[in-house]
Amino acid sequence: MLKQGGQKVKKNNRSKEKPEKKSFSHSETATSTVIGVVLLLGIIFSVFAIIRIGYVPEWKNDAEYSHMNNVYEDMADLKSKIDMMTVVLALNPDSSYISSSNPGSSALQPIMTVPFHMGGGEIPFVGPIKSSGSLAVNKDSCTMGIVVKEPSGTEAYIKSLNCGTITYNSQNRYYVNQNFSYECGALILDQGKQSVMTLYPSIRFSRTPTNEYDVSINAIRIFQKPYVPPQVISSNKECSLRLTGLDYRSLYDSDKVGDVNQFVLTISTTHPEAWEQYFKGLLDDADIESEDYCLTLSEKNGENFVSLTFPSKPPSESSSTRLNRVRLSETVIKAEPGIGLR
Repeated sequence: MLKQGGQKVKKNNRSKEKPEKKSFSHSETATSTVIGVVLLLGIIFSVFAIIRIGYVPEWKNDAEYSHMNNVYEDMADLKSKIDMMTVVLALNPDSSYISSSNPGSSALQPIMTVPFHMGGGEIPFVGPIKSSGSLAVNKDSCTMGIVVKEPSGTEAYIKSLNCGTITYNSQNRYYVNQNFSYECGALILDQGKQSVMTLYPSIRFSRTPTNEYDVSINAIRIFQKPYVPPQVISSNKECSLRLTGLDYRSLYDSDKVGDVNQFVLTISTTHPEAWEQYFKGLLDDADIESEDYCLTLSEKNGENFVSLTFPSKPPSESSSTRLNRVRLSETVIKAEPGIGLR
């Protein structure tokens, strides 16, 4: 019986060992599962890290580049709509006399809205953060001055216009920042230390049958009330700019006054190089030789000036290039930025 009892005891011991083996097997399985999950997570995080470090910056750079193209199209649309407003207002000129503080409201005033892509460059899941930008009206100054001289050298006409500006400044995270400025009817792109005029103002040189030149200038003035601070909006969402055409006026026509033989056009701007290159191209397209005009850049009290004198020789001297007629007009536009599309 002892044998039998011993055998029974042995059997009982074996029966007790079996659950312990099963528990140990479950423990191994759980550990393997945890290790597998950890390894899988490690692989996933490694893949995300590789993508984030190796690919996301390039993707974000391309996305912000695409966003800047959208902003350029917005600024080009701004210029196009102001040009259309000029045509509409010119059909009904001098309908409302604009003073510096009290624009008339009785006349036809076309209204248009320009949507702006303020921010962009987001990539779903891996780079959802947008870049941002700021839209400002009359934050930067830009003036146009003109002096017209008679054959005697007397100044027949002097005028200075505070044209104002509409600017967009980007705040990109990857792509190089770009600043756009609409001033005097021109669109200028400023990138780093370089600026270039991409769309031109309404300044025309045309040759007459007698080989003289007519000059036509239409200045775009962004309306601003005295002592009112610039209007600035910073955002990464959609914004809009409401444009109101206030007036179009003919300011000067030498044919109605008398003979002229020289004029000086001066632009005060933060982008003098862009204006200098524009004037050179304009006169070259009009087949005017470089010795027949004088183009200078200067700085005074922190302001940059670009001056064009045509013809370059004094009125008392004979010149093969002569000035026949000068016309100056002005379009006045009111610009109001706002959040969201209107």
